[in-house]
Parts: sequence; C-alpha cells; structure tokens
Amino acid sequence: MDGITVGVFGTDQQSKSSFESAVAKKSEAEGIAVHTRSEGGRRYSFLDTSDFPEHIQGYAAIASICDYALYLFPKSGRLSAPDGELAVLLGSFRVPGTLELIDGPASAEYAASALKGTLVGDYRSEERQSSSSALDLSSAGPRLDFPKEKPLVYIDRVFTVKGVGTVALGFVLSGTVSIHDQLRPIPGPEGLRADVRGIQINDVDFESAGRGIRVGLSLRGVEPKDLDRSHWLDDGSFQVTDSPTFELSKSPFYRQEVAPRELHLQLPGEMVPAKLSALGASNLAAQLPWQVPVWEGMRGAVIDLNGGNLRVAGGITFKF
Repeated sequence: MDGITVGVFGTDQQSKSSFESAVAKKSEAEGIAVHTRSEGGRRYSFLDTSDFPEHIQGYAAIASICDYALYLFPKSGRLSAPDGELAVLLGSFRVPGTLELIDGPASAEYAASALKGTLVGDYRSEERQSSSSALDLSSAGPRLDFPKEKPLVYIDRVFTVKGVGTVALGFVLSGTVSIHDQLRPIPGPEGLRADVRGIQINDVDFESAGRGIRVGLSLRGVEPKDLDRSHWLDDGSFQVTDSPTFELSKSPFYRQEVAPRELHLQLPGEMVPAKLSALGASNLAAQLPWQVPVWEGMRGAVIDLNGGNLRVAGGITFKF
C-alpha cells in the first residue's frame, strides 16, 4: 500500500480543525496530528500541528516530508507574519499545493497578490465552505526528490508494548518496508539491525507498507533504548554522513548571513543542529553531531530558531 501525505498549513487552529474534520478522519493526535482519507483507491494522510507559531519545528517537519500542501488563507483576509513564514517554509522545500479560501472574504486574485514573491502565491486557488467534504486532490502526487526504490522510514516515536516488544511509529519516505526486513537505525551502532516482525497501519496488520504511509513497526533485536538517538531506518543502502555539503537558495526575506554560524538543518523528518561554513557564493558545508542519510538532490532547509518573525533562512539541495 502506498499513500500521499498532505500538509495542512495555516495559523487559525479552529479553521484547520473544522476543515480537517470535514475532509478526513482523525487517526492520531499526539505529536503531528494525522487525519486519513481514502479516495480513488489511494490513501491520503493529512498532517497538522498545533504548536505554531510559538514553535516552527512541527511545521518544518511536515514540510520536509509531505507530498502536497494545502495552505489555508486567513479568514480575516489579512496576512500576519506567521502566515508569511509558512509561505516561505513551503517555498524552501518547493512543495506543490493549493491555496484554500475557506468562508473568507478574500478573492483568489487578492490572496495571490498578498502572497506575491512566494511559491504559495503561484498555487492554484480553491474557494470552499468549511463544512464541505469535497476536496480536489487530483494534483497531489509523490514527491520527486525522494528515491523511489530504496526503503527509508522516518521514526518519531519508539516505545514498548506488552506482549509485542519494541514498536516504532513513523512515515515511510521511500521504497517499501516488508515483514522480515532487516533495517539499520540511523544514527546507530555499527552493525545493529532491527528485524521487522510486524507492520500495522491504523491498527490493521499488513505484510508491507509503501511510501507515503504512516506505519507502526514491531521490531525484534532492538530495545527502545537502542533507538533513543535514531531518527531513520533503512536497509543499509543509503549514504550516511555527518559532514554534508549542499547548495543554499536563501530566502530574499531573510536578511542575516547564514555562514559561518550555528543554526539548524531541517532534514526529511528531523531537525538537526549544524555548524555551517561557506564553500562559495551559494555552497555550504555543515558539521552535524551525528550521521544522517543523504542522497543527491535531497531537499532541506536552514532554520534559525532565534530568527524572530522569520525563522526560515532558505532551502537547501544536497550535492556530492
């Protein structure tokens, strides 16, 4: 089973809740909130967070793994600094999407003009009522910057279930994970492997799970403490490094210098502290505290957690 992950981006929690309740069914509320919907034989997972704008980490994680974005234009018709920050965040990851105009006075032309200079300003617009369950997802498809074949899972929770053992929850970012796969924790001790003894999707057992699916993996051969610092699982085929290089596309709205500084990199799923240094006009190197999976063309973002009204310094593309 494959799926599509859809990020729901907006600053009005009540509007987001009403929208999500109308179009999907809540399946998980802890951490990143997940709503699911099946349509045309495809499973859609809608991802949201309630900690913005106080914290950007939740939305940065969602932007780093989602296939498609739904940007909810504020009902007031006026953009705030956090609304603009979300638009810059989506542009940094080049996430395609739709500009949703819900029960609001703003026209499509006005919304696009207000967001001019951002990727979201070029999104197609959809006018809708908050109670409507209809949603056009025909443009939503798998992200092109993730590998197609090699399995990679971002894990965000690990715990013990009585009678089951170690369970990891996460999102399949690429490839397919199957029962009896031997997965490598990243970062993790050299040679450590976790045997997949069970797979669940919304509490239903499956033999395998493909990209875009929220999964629960029952693991043999590891304890939760073994995965305390692990954020990904793969089959051992991904390159890992703690000193990546990448090209920066700096946001025109971010006024400070990026290197040399200590900031954060938002990688697929996880935010990592980084010591940044310049290699040229737009090329940077980073020193990370642990190894991370990388591939040619992988996207990320430079995040300045102390950046005030704009914490997104720009998008990055990994190079070798």
